[in-house]
Amino acid sequence: MPTIKDIAKEAGVSFTTVSNVIHGNTKKVSPATIEKIQKIMEEMHYVPNMGARMLVQNQSRIIGVIANDFTEPSRDGIQSPFMAKILGTMEREIRRNGYYMMLCFSESAEEIEKLASTWNVDGILTVSLGTGLSRRLAKKIRVPAVFTDCYFDPQEPYTNVGTEDEQGALEIVRYLHKLGHRDILFISDVSETQLPQAMCDVGRKREEGFLRAMSDAGLGDCEDRILRCGNKREEKEALFRELMKHKGSVTALAFCNDYLAIEAMDYLRHQGICFPEDFSVTGFDDIDMAALVTPRLTTVRQGVGEKGRLAVRRLISLIEKSPDKEKCRRLPVEIVIRESAQKI
Repeated sequence: MPTIKDIAKEAGVSFTTVSNVIHGNTKKVSPATIEKIQKIMEEMHYVPNMGARMLVQNQSRIIGVIANDFTEPSRDGIQSPFMAKILGTMEREIRRNGYYMMLCFSESAEEIEKLASTWNVDGILTVSLGTGLSRRLAKKIRVPAVFTDCYFDPQEPYTNVGTEDEQGALEIVRYLHKLGHRDILFISDVSETQLPQAMCDVGRKREEGFLRAMSDAGLGDCEDRILRCGNKREEKEALFRELMKHKGSVTALAFCNDYLAIEAMDYLRHQGICFPEDFSVTGFDDIDMAALVTPRLTTVRQGVGEKGRLAVRRLISLIEKSPDKEKCRRLPVEIVIRESAQKI
């Protein structure tokens, strides 16, 4: 079994340098040296003694990730491609930095708060918990935390990584306007029952982008052009049946996320609806499936993987007591034009 001395000799560096890389103390080690040492460790199949590391550092070397998957609750597993991608990216980045990931899925605020306050972890990441629950969680935990997709008040001290959600929806609806569309519906995954708690969340921000674009186009207050549904299958099918009634009076459907758009297109296609002839369709997120469906989906790219990587890096900085001065970071968006939207 290779030792630290073996790795140091192969890399041409000191024992201490290799030890620092293994233990995550890399402030004085160049990125090139870190990469070289990690590559040699992989080639030599070096396995660090994690128990010894934890004892020496008084750390668990575990990062807890708490997530809420807003897809069909009765089905097992991770259904959302967005969720799968961001969690996969987080896990790789966490492991690359010498930590392990502990994952919990829950919709219960009480369970989430209990877990977060009792876990023996060095830090916590959240995915899709919403601003309200994340704020409650932040007040209870005693370890560094980074939240994703929240809209905290500027004076709040919480660290967040998000997306320019309102701007993304604004730009995609403006794109539809350029194609000649005026009769547009926005399809939201914020249900009527969720709306009071979701005023500062991603879904509502995307709705506000739609409303701004419609207002800028001189179409007035278009709140009644937002259709809502929950994440249960029967709720979605009721929405899809409602969409069919708008054939001929509505020319474009702007969905709040790609997954819902793809589900709707599949359902409606089996009812004889053609895309983009009967409806032009747009999404949001640019998940991998968006480029695989027929027609390929025009959407808003938000950099899901980059969001996951940045959240992990900011948490590691907090754990190592070198935090970023900027509390909230929002990633830019861009329109990805494919085949699902056409000119009038």
